[in-house]
Amino acid sequence: MPASDLPAEILQAIRQSPMEAEAIAASLAAIWPALSGEEQAELVRLGPSFARHLVRIACVSTFARHLLQRHPGWLPHLARREGHALMPVGAVPVDTFLAGLREYRNARMVEIIWQDRQPGEHYPETVAALSALAETCLQHAYDYGVQTLRQRHGIPRNKNGLEVPFTILGMGKLGGRELNLSSDIDLIFCHGGGGETDGPGAIDNSEYFLRLGRWLIQALDQRTADGFCFRIDMRLRPFGDAGPLCISAAAMEQYYQVHGRGWERYAFIKARPVAGDVAFGQSLLDTLRPFVYRRYLDYTALAGLREVKALMDAEQAGSGNDIKKGRGGIREIEFVCQSLQIIHGGRQPALRSTNTLDTLAAIAQAELLPAEDIGLLRHAYLFLRNIEHCLQMVDDQQTQQLPKSETEWQRLACAMGFMDVAALRATLSELRLQTHTIFQRTLAPKPTPHSPAEDNANRLWQFAQTGAMEAAPGDLLQVLHFAAPETAWTSLWRFAHSRDVASRLSTEGRQRLNRLLPLILDLCSTQPDTDALLQRFLTLIEAVLGRANYLALLAENPPYLVRIARLLHSPWLAQELARFPILLDDVLSDTPVSPEHWPQTLAAQLQLAADMEERMDALRRFKNAEVLRLAAVFWTKQMPVETLLSQLSGLARLTLQTALDWAEAEMQRRHGNVRAGNGQVARFAVIAFGKLGGQEMGFASDLDLVYLYDAPLDAESDGPAPIPAPTWFARLGQRLIHILSTLTRAGLLYQIDMRLRPSGQSGPLVTTLDAFSRYQRESAWTWEHQALTRARWVAGDAELGARFADLRTEILGRPRDSGQLREDIRSMRRRIYQSKSIARDTFHLKLSPGGLTDIEFLVQFAMLGACSQQPVLCQGIGTAAGIAALTRVGTWGTEQGVALGQAWHLYREMENRRWLGLQDPVVRAAEIPDWDMLQAAAHGVRKIWQELIGSYTD
Repeated sequence: MPASDLPAEILQAIRQSPMEAEAIAASLAAIWPALSGEEQAELVRLGPSFARHLVRIACVSTFARHLLQRHPGWLPHLARREGHALMPVGAVPVDTFLAGLREYRNARMVEIIWQDRQPGEHYPETVAALSALAETCLQHAYDYGVQTLRQRHGIPRNKNGLEVPFTILGMGKLGGRELNLSSDIDLIFCHGGGGETDGPGAIDNSEYFLRLGRWLIQALDQRTADGFCFRIDMRLRPFGDAGPLCISAAAMEQYYQVHGRGWERYAFIKARPVAGDVAFGQSLLDTLRPFVYRRYLDYTALAGLREVKALMDAEQAGSGNDIKKGRGGIREIEFVCQSLQIIHGGRQPALRSTNTLDTLAAIAQAELLPAEDIGLLRHAYLFLRNIEHCLQMVDDQQTQQLPKSETEWQRLACAMGFMDVAALRATLSELRLQTHTIFQRTLAPKPTPHSPAEDNANRLWQFAQTGAMEAAPGDLLQVLHFAAPETAWTSLWRFAHSRDVASRLSTEGRQRLNRLLPLILDLCSTQPDTDALLQRFLTLIEAVLGRANYLALLAENPPYLVRIARLLHSPWLAQELARFPILLDDVLSDTPVSPEHWPQTLAAQLQLAADMEERMDALRRFKNAEVLRLAAVFWTKQMPVETLLSQLSGLARLTLQTALDWAEAEMQRRHGNVRAGNGQVARFAVIAFGKLGGQEMGFASDLDLVYLYDAPLDAESDGPAPIPAPTWFARLGQRLIHILSTLTRAGLLYQIDMRLRPSGQSGPLVTTLDAFSRYQRESAWTWEHQALTRARWVAGDAELGARFADLRTEILGRPRDSGQLREDIRSMRRRIYQSKSIARDTFHLKLSPGGLTDIEFLVQFAMLGACSQQPVLCQGIGTAAGIAALTRVGTWGTEQGVALGQAWHLYREMENRRWLGLQDPVVRAAEIPDWDMLQAAAHGVRKIWQELIGSYTD
């Protein structure tokens, strides 16, 4: 039809269009006759505002105009705000599926453009809608691809027969739910591990997921007669284009632990599972979170970010046309946000948003930037992103280049609602200038003050690299206070010329090392035990040479060196940090140890373990990390010994229950369950004695355990390979010991001691509660009743544990002959004393007269003698709790209770600190300044012992 036949409101709007009036008129003249009379009337009734908006869209987006010309029926739907339906996945040919997916994408794009250019600010809704569109297309393609592959090959399974999950991680703008109008989508494909499919055409899981990944790219990226859905960029995956298209979760975790680079940390700020198994994807990201966010204030990644920005500036040299990468552009705002996220996000979880606007709000809440800067950055970001959308909606092209012709500037001004181009350019220039000023203020390198004291250290390090080992610079070594100059020089020279320093360092790594070593030498010169501290620092640095993140951490954060020096004064901490440098993250964190979060943390770490061996390693790594954190805060005197012992006991209990769950699952899989007489599954419980029983675990404590169950002796398991109940539970106990005490790559969990079971090592490994009860009532020695004072249920069935607690109360509450009890306790203590020779002028914290054993025996003697008259005493478990309870009920006087409590505290404090110093529990008079205090405490304990029990040293 002739354009002149268009409704008057549309003709009027066309005449007011700043450009392309004829082309717009021709397009709308082609669309209008394709509408029904009813639809035409409906649109006319919407009046001039609809006409103006229609013409504006046709002017600013030739892409939308051409699509409406091809699909005139979309126009009434736009006016009614009716969404386009997506064809369901079914048994349709590939070409039909791809055509339907592209039509849906194009229709939704026109709807989004139509709404985006309505009056008002619509950026948040626009990017959310675009991101949701990409996710919908991805999930739809995923569902179709999985349906097709399963028909051919079956379901991918691991060796345990479980289905292997697959997730699609959205990175960049998609991950942040802020996708552009014509953006690539950055993706990473990840699966749960090896195995093969279970169908007739079985293939390896790796091949299955490779085919699935290729299909996803084809389904969205391939251009057909109907266009495309989204361009896909896979270069952010591990090893980039050189890496596998689909990677396993375990391989991904290993990659980022060993090879992860600074820019990849920034990339993962925006990572989010967007399709496939989203729960699996979120678990994977939870596992990788420590790679992205350090628990300490982390300034190390700023250098990498500055390098990326410098490269961008070099690319844009002489041109200010790129509103994304140019000065004052979108990327500078994102870099400001991401730098503050990287620095502070480890300690402030609210900053870990994937979305830029949400991050700006979190930065404002945390007061990390002035409110004025936040307001300006937000305004500039919205303005620049709207310009970006207006540039991209013209031809559905990914561009951030400002127009080069006046005509295109007019189009952009029209799209942005400016009356003239000059006003748009002036506003844009001012915002970019202000943005760049904030960027420089936030990220520009700050000069590092140079300490004159570093000169000697720097000269010594330079000489170590260039001089001969025989030519030790004695003057420098003396100035730096080395007690054994020749030994220190030999260590430093050998380190400087080691193969690792020569071959494993990049140019950047060597620069960092040259910055780091003088700092370490200068720091060591101010610390006690200079020579040993230097050697421990060198051992640690050698361990992190291949880990760029940690080398950068130490080189670029001198304050952390002081904190590490405090830890390295402990030989055990120095040894563990060198063995497991990844634990630096944990000990540098200011986040307090939080036992209440241990179960969730452990569950997240175990979720990606594919088999029992990996689970055992993961459990050990978790325990090692938490013990190291506890050791660090205890060593630096930030935690009292009572809290340390309680938390070490809680950690042991969690790992014990976890291991028991695995052992039970394995026995049930092989042999089924054992049933009790009532048909219920038989109960099994783990009882802890000693330090764990008393919730007083130290760093060196074993686990003293007893296993109990409640099945009839003639019962059998109900699985495919039934075995007698005693055999079933004995194997369960053996399996539990294996899980706990086997040495793996990550070490062992605990040494297990089962000698407190009835009849000791000659008795069965696992005992029924009835048999245990008979033994305790009829055959147990006094020392075995002593052990019950520090016994409690720690894992397994809680009801069986409660029955044990009732038995314990009964046994402890028995009336006893005080004379016989005193003689039994004294006799047992004498045997221990005579079995251990202790040199003069030494004090064994545990075994010397007046030591820990005396305190423990005194508590046990008093409880066994008093529980029959004071049943409340049975509730106390452990030595410290026993001292407090016995004093509270008046069994002991206040003076006695205070003396024993203070001595116990002193001994346990020294015992654990000496263990961290790799010292034995034998204290020598010449080695500590507190020898008199130690002797006074021992004298007080001996005095009370003599008063209550009598001498055992005669």
